[in-house]
Order: sequence, then C-alpha cells, then structure tokens
Amino acid sequence: MLPQWMFYVDYGGPGNRVWLAWDPSFVDVNVVETGAQFMHCSVFIRSLHSSVFITVVYGVNDVIGRRELWMDITRISAEVTDSPWLVGEISTRCWILVKFVACQGISGGQRTSFGAACRIPGLYTCLCTESDLLGIIVVGMPGAWKRLDRLLVNDRWLESWPDTTYVSLSARTSDHSPWYYEEMIATELLRQRKGDLSTNVALAKGFLESAQSMLTADRHCPTLLHLEFCCKLVYRLASRLEQKMLHQRAKMAWMKEGDQCSRVFFRKVAKRRASKRVFQINTDGRTLTDQPEVIEEAEALTAPVSSTEIRQAIFDIDETKAPGPDGYSAGFFKAAWSVIGEEVTQALLDFFRTGRLLKQINATLISLIPKVNSPSVVAEFRPISCCNVLYKAVTKILVQRMRSILHTLISPSQNAFVPGRSIGDNVLLAQELFSGYNQRNLPPRCALKVDLRKAYDTVEWDFLKAALTLFGFPERFIQWIVECVTTTSYSVCINGAPHGFFRGARGLRQGDPMSPFLFVLVMEVLTLMLRQRIEQNGGFSYHWRCEAVQLFQLSFADDLLLFSKAEPNSIQLFKDGLIDFAELSGLQANLQKSHLILSRSAAAYRDSLLAILDFQEGHLPLRYLGLPLLASRLTISDCQPILRKMEARIKGVMLSFAGRVQLIKSVLSALQVYWAMAFILPKHIIKEIEKRLRNFLWKGNLDTGYAKVSWQQVCRPVNEGGLGIRDIHSLNKGLMSRHLWRIISHDSNSIWVSWILHYRLQESSVWTIRTRTGTWGWRKLIRLRDALRPHVHYQIGDGTSFSLWHDPWHPRGPLLPQFSFGGPRHTALPPTAPLSAVISEDTWSWPHITDMESIDITHDLPAIHGGRDRIQWTGPRGSFSSAAAYDLFRPPGPTVGWSSLLVGTFHIPRHRFILWLALQGRLSTTDKPWLQHLGSVCVLCQDGVPESHEHLFFMCPFASECIRAIRREVFFHWPYYNWSSVIRWASARWRGKHVVNAAYRALFASLVYHLWQERNSRIFQHSSRPTEEIVRMVVSETRDLIICKQLPRTVSTRGLYRLWRIPWPVEGIAHT
Repeated sequence: MLPQWMFYVDYGGPGNRVWLAWDPSFVDVNVVETGAQFMHCSVFIRSLHSSVFITVVYGVNDVIGRRELWMDITRISAEVTDSPWLVGEISTRCWILVKFVACQGISGGQRTSFGAACRIPGLYTCLCTESDLLGIIVVGMPGAWKRLDRLLVNDRWLESWPDTTYVSLSARTSDHSPWYYEEMIATELLRQRKGDLSTNVALAKGFLESAQSMLTADRHCPTLLHLEFCCKLVYRLASRLEQKMLHQRAKMAWMKEGDQCSRVFFRKVAKRRASKRVFQINTDGRTLTDQPEVIEEAEALTAPVSSTEIRQAIFDIDETKAPGPDGYSAGFFKAAWSVIGEEVTQALLDFFRTGRLLKQINATLISLIPKVNSPSVVAEFRPISCCNVLYKAVTKILVQRMRSILHTLISPSQNAFVPGRSIGDNVLLAQELFSGYNQRNLPPRCALKVDLRKAYDTVEWDFLKAALTLFGFPERFIQWIVECVTTTSYSVCINGAPHGFFRGARGLRQGDPMSPFLFVLVMEVLTLMLRQRIEQNGGFSYHWRCEAVQLFQLSFADDLLLFSKAEPNSIQLFKDGLIDFAELSGLQANLQKSHLILSRSAAAYRDSLLAILDFQEGHLPLRYLGLPLLASRLTISDCQPILRKMEARIKGVMLSFAGRVQLIKSVLSALQVYWAMAFILPKHIIKEIEKRLRNFLWKGNLDTGYAKVSWQQVCRPVNEGGLGIRDIHSLNKGLMSRHLWRIISHDSNSIWVSWILHYRLQESSVWTIRTRTGTWGWRKLIRLRDALRPHVHYQIGDGTSFSLWHDPWHPRGPLLPQFSFGGPRHTALPPTAPLSAVISEDTWSWPHITDMESIDITHDLPAIHGGRDRIQWTGPRGSFSSAAAYDLFRPPGPTVGWSSLLVGTFHIPRHRFILWLALQGRLSTTDKPWLQHLGSVCVLCQDGVPESHEHLFFMCPFASECIRAIRREVFFHWPYYNWSSVIRWASARWRGKHVVNAAYRALFASLVYHLWQERNSRIFQHSSRPTEEIVRMVVSETRDLIICKQLPRTVSTRGLYRLWRIPWPVEGIAHT
C-alpha cells in the first residue's frame, strides 16, 4: 500500500498514538517534536515553495492530561507566530497536503477527541485566545456540528489561505468521521478587482525598513531623510487602502477612532469568514453547493434637481459601505470627484429629466447574510441588497424630498423612519398598555403581535404604485420611484463571487435607502384599512384606556402590535383586515410567529379567540423591538440579556489598556443605552454592568482584581481627571429625562405623550401629579422632575398653553400647592383653567380676592411677553438634550490642571493611557508595599535609588540622559524639576491648540510610555535597550504622528516641520 510514500511512527512514545505518512514528490516533512498527545512537524510544500507547521493531536481522557495538552499547544504557538500553523484532531484519515493515519486501539487505553479534551468550562476559549487560534467551520456529515473533531488555524494560515474549510466524510468503521482539507481559490475576476493589498503593504514596509536602516548610519543626511519621508508616505497610503478594505469586511465602526489595530482587524475578518461562510444550502430535498400647502409640497417633490443636490447625496454616503456590482465604493467617487463629477452629475440629471434609469445603474448584488453560524438552509440567510453608488445617490435625493412631508401622511402610531418620532414611544406606550395584564380585576383585553412573513421581499409593485397615488404624490414623482423599484436586476453573492443574473418581480430591497420609507407608506395603508373598518363596524371595542386617543395599533416598520378588548367581534375585524391587506399588498402574517396575548381577566375568552385567529398564544414578558414587555416591574432576571451580550463581547478579546478603553466607550457602554432609554434600570443591574466594565478595563476579562484607579474616577470627564467613560446611572437618568421633557413641552409628534396627557395627567400636570400613582415605570420617571424643575422656564405669551394651577409659571412654582385651602374654589377659577383666564390684553387681570395669602401671590407675578407661550431650558448646554440632562445628573468634580496634557487627538492612545496613570501616581512602581517582592531599586539607573514616580520621571540619570538626547534632536525647554513640578510646568507651558504645543504633548507622553516600557522589560523579560534606541523610538513615533495628521499648509505647520526636521512636502502629497 502506497509504495512511493514515506512513513513515521513515534515508537518511543506511549501508545504510538499517531502515524504520519506523506508523498515526498509533493512535500517534505520534518518532525520537530513529539509528545504523549501530539506530533508537531514542519511541512515544506514544493508547489508553493513555502513551509507550514502542522500539529496532530490525539488527546487523553483525563483532566490532568488535558491541561498538559493545553500547555503544550500554548507553548508551541509562541514558536510559530510568523508561520502558517494548523492544529487538528485526526481520527481515521485526512487529506490535507500530507496524509495522516491515527492508530486505533494499539495501546488499549482510553482516547478522546481534541474537542472533548477542551470540554472543561472556558478551557477551549482560553486555549484559542492564548494561542491565537481560530476554528474552521465543518460541513458534510450530519452531527459534525458536535465538534468532536476540530481543526484550528492561526492568523498566518488564514492570511495565506483565507477560504480554508474542511469536509466531514462518512465515518466508515471509526467512531469519528474522516475529513479532508479544502482551499477555495478566489476567481480571477475577484482577484483583479480587489488587488493584492496585503502584498503592497509588505513591499512598502520593506522599502521603509531599508531606508531607515541606511538612515541609522547618518541621521542628519538630507537625502536619506527625504527618502525615509517618501517611503513613509507610500507605506501610509498602502496601509490606509488595506485598512479601508478591512473596515468594510470587519464591520467594526468602533475601531475608527482608536489605534490602527491591524491585527485585531485581521482576526475579526478571519473570524467572520470562518463562521459566516456559505458552504452548502439545503432546500426542497436538494443540496446546492455552488458558490396651496399641498401644491407647494407637490412642487417641492418634483422641483428640478440641482448639481449641488447630487454632489451632496454622493458625499453623504459612508465610504465604508459595501459597493454594488460595479465595485466602486463612495470613497472612489469622493476622491475622483474633480475628474468625474461633471459626467456623474449629467448622468443622474438625465434620469430626473427623462424618468428612465440605465439598467446597469440599477443592477443589484444580493449578499446573503447568515443569521446563524454555518448556515445550511435558505431560511437561515438574510438577503441584503448592495446597490451601486449612483443608484443610492438617486434614491437619497428622492428620500430627502419625501422625508419632509412624511409626518403629514403617517399616523402617529407608526414611529419608524418618520422625522421627529422615536422608537422609544412604542416601547413606553406598549409597556403602559400591558401593565396590569396579570390582574383579574381589570377589564378583559388582548393584544396581537403580528409577524409579517418576508416583509420587504413580498410587497407587490402594483400595490405600491396605487398606495403612492392614494397618498397624493405627483405623477412624475411616482414615475421616478416606480422606475427605481421595478427595473432592478439581481445577482447573488456567495462567498465573495457573484452568481446568476435575473430580473426582479416584486419586493423592496433591504439596502436601498428608499425602501424603509416606501415600506412605512405601505404599512400606513393597513392602518387606514383597519381604521375604516372600525368606523364602519359598530362592533369593535377599543382596548382599555385607548378609545379617547383612538389607539388600536403600534407599528415600527414591520413590527406590529394590535390592541382591542378581548371579545370575538374585535378579533374578527383584525383578522379580516389582515387578510384583505395580504391579498392587496402581498404581506401575509406568519401564523407560527404571530401571538395573541391575553390579560388574566380575559382567560374565559381564550379558546374562542385563538380559534378565530389561528395565532400562537403568547405570554408576558414578551420581546418587542429587542426589549421585554412586562405586566409589572422590571426585574433583575429581565435584564440578563444585557449582561450576556456584554460577556460575549468581552470573552476572547486580547487588547491593550488603550484598546479596552476604546472598546468600552464605543461598544460595551452602548449595549445598555437602548435599555436605558426605555427603563430606569435596577441599581443591582447597573452595579453588575459596572463590575464587568471595571474588571475588563483592569484585567482584560471578567475576573476581579486590583483596580489602579477607582471606577468613579474613571467615569469622570478628562478635565476632571477621568477617561471620559459615561457613568451608567447618570446616563440612564439623562436618557429617561428626555421623555419627561417631551411631556413638559407637549410634543405633538408623540403618540405616547398624547396618551400620557389624556390618561395619566388628565387635569393635572407633571409638576403636581402624585408620584405614587400609575405603573412602576411611570412612577420612576416622574421622580426625575425635581432635578429638571430649576432649569425649566415658562415664558408667558398669551397664556393659552399653560395651566393656571398646575404649571410652574409663577416664581414660587405651581400655584395649587401654594394655597392652604381650595384655591380654585375660592377664586372661582376651575382646576382646568388656563393661564389666559387671568390675562387680558397682555396684562394681569385677576378676580377680586380678599385673603392675604392670595394677595401676596398675585403681587409677585412674572412679565407677560405676548405672542405664543414658550417653555425654555436654562440648564447645561443652553438647550435640552440627553447630553445636557446627563451633565445635570452627573455629580460634578474638581478640575485638574494636568488634563491639558491629555486633551486633543494629537496622541497615540496607549501613550496617553500610561501618561494618565503616571500623572496620578498610579503606575505599579516598587515603592508600593504590595510590590516590594520585585525589589525596590530602580532598574534603569541601577544606582541603588528606590524606584518611585518622582525618581523615574525624571530624576533618574537614565531618564535625564534620554531627555538630553531628545533635545539634541528636537529643541525644547526643559526645567529638570521633580515629577510634580514637571507636571505643573508642562501643563501650563504646552496647553492650547497650537500644533507645536500639541506635538510637545505627544512627545512627552511617548517618553513617559517608553521609559515605563523599558522598566518593565528589564524586570520581567530581562532585556534592555540603550538610550539611543529609546530616543529614536520616541522621536520617530512623534514625527510619524505629525506626518499622519495631514495638517493644513499654514505658517504654524511649516514651523512645526522645520522644528522636527521633516521635509516640507510638495503641494498635494501631504494629503494623499
């Protein structure tokens, strides 16, 4: 068998667990190391002229053995960081580049798979994290998802072979399935389009390193300095192009403002590819493996389109958005606008003149976004349309014109994509209506949560055109929309390659800027149909506390809630309306995912109502728009999804301190914002969230440990000595107070505010209503009023909008509590009287009163300004916003002078973080009692002086020599004071926005960072660098930072370049 092959068996190992076989005409194999549970070898692939490392694992079935295996794999990972590496459990046979045969039953001992060997909780995740390994998705035989056999690779492997997969074959006589490695080669077309950006970066980096090596010999040679400068520009341009590609693929908007973190991007791209790749689709039993006011509004809709509108529409498109079939992103059009702008403008103007759109412009690429890892059936994909930029520009212009009139067409109960409306209204109002569903003594009521099957994809085009005509859009505007919707053609993108070409027949494209607004108009037709049936059918009964505002539904795009009394006539009306709407529009209710929710008092009607609808019965708490709908108060268990999401984002992340800060600010802190805008979160949940964020910042995981700075200090603004992370408790109150402000200002766009004014406040106001009445959420919300009250000013106009007794228009506050007896009865002015009842011709006109209490109040009256009444915010930031409310609820702290050294963007984040710790004396120097085991002597100067912040910065001779060497490269004043005096001196001298001072601050932070890094290297790694090397790093990093900032060509910038000996670039190069 296999006569030309070579074999290797480790007969010295216990059990002879792994046999190795290979064909020498294809590969050369060198066994590097063997162990009791693995064989590690180097494989040279002749056809590729490159080598890879492969580690074959055959694990034992005991805890100690598993941990030993883990330690071996982790150790090997540190030795193969620069080479492709594959680790796998091989059961019977495996075709990769070599052949492996696992010996069965030789030792007679117990065996287990690699996956089972890591079945200890968290062990497998830790192994992958510490070894920088990623799992590859298995396809093929059923049951492969159980992961008894695993294949893991490192970053270098995925960079070389990004489309790696393996297929699980039939098990035959083994208890494990054989599998073979498969490398899917990208098509030549895609390679031509994408280019080899990574190769370009590697070449540019090589040129730069060569130039810097030559510069080391003569650091003051003008020719070599200019050569290094040009090489840096080329390398920066190549890196920027590669990073834009990684931004689009990694989908990580939170990394935009942080470090470049290319390795993090590569891992995210690789992980997304591995987990979301489409390998096979099972459908229908087959497996597919191929890859006057009205007139003015009408005139505004059809007004001639200007070239300015077209340019603005294109420049509003995010550069990181995926391109359409033509491959050109918005970034291309923006960069080349001076060359192609005129032609693009004329092409789009031709559409608005003729109403005809080129089919090439309206071509669409359907990207199948998996809803689950390793999808295999059609239902597990979400189709997203990637439209061409020129088409998006057309629809953005149409949307911009449509947006201004949408609020006049759409009912207040639909809050999606209508300017001035909020998704929070749906959640808040639904929560109010569901409150008390668990009580028997309230009227019987019910709600229908309707799920529409493939909502966007099934809209009939004829119905859409009829709906636009129904709403009164001009014929020409309708023609533009219909042309955009009905002339589309599609190709399907599978694993990065387009397949097929076919015309559309119905539906709206998810990814088209116009689709959400058209879908809202379609759903408004359903609202009109149901309202017409309710008005014509006298048998409909409104939900409790809904009739006065005629509320029977809440919509947010395709998320639909219907409310009524729990009785058959109302439910039958809803059913008939949904059926008629489905026949006209194509939008049908999914009976398996739609639910009928009954109050406890409606239990007697359960069977009859379910028989009418054929819906599933739903129970509270119910998920709606991503949040729980509750019958009572929000509990800790209801908030567990926040903690689970946060833990999922934290696990497996390996970042520096600066990277963790950026992740907390942009991702982790935002996870609870959506909840915080709908609920007052329980204090225990806020503490749990803060605990996870604190542990992640200081430990990098969820483990508890020593915090260098308290979390309260971390959450302060930078000018108060913090990192600017927002305090969750204050943020929660600030977001919720926005809803209170909308009630105070009587927001006419909010259906929730209308409901609150009618049913909660009635004849009262926010300021006088009792805080112990209403639902749990309402009571929590109303308690925020005391914090807002001092900053709300009622400016009196004609008095028609203000309440005489309940609004705080008077300097003393609402009048009703001011009277020790019945003020309305005594003055003959009812509790509902407006303020205008005591105003006549812009002067006060009070009724005749005799008691001293009333006379005293009427003598201290504010001025009447005439015109309309106005409510003004006099608190932080001048006008009300959630940010202003956050400032109001956040307890202020004293400012620190050294914050000027940290402000601005002219910093490298990791440098700024270490400087922030050093400025507070929180670096782990050995003068702290719990670190004395590291030795108390300074390792930089080794003069026997105890280590401390005062010594390291910059009394240490080593640090002083670094400063003197830097001053020889870049001149600046230096006081040679102790650390606290240096901080005061630098904070005062280098403050402000001047570019020279900003560069000095960056230099200062870089020096502190590298001195601290050198100190750590000498203690923990027993390695050291000379002064010259540290100086070169500090000056080079600061100089590179100046170049990368692309500063404007001003006198200040020229002076900065001269100070730092940077060649002044030719016009246009610095902004490449």
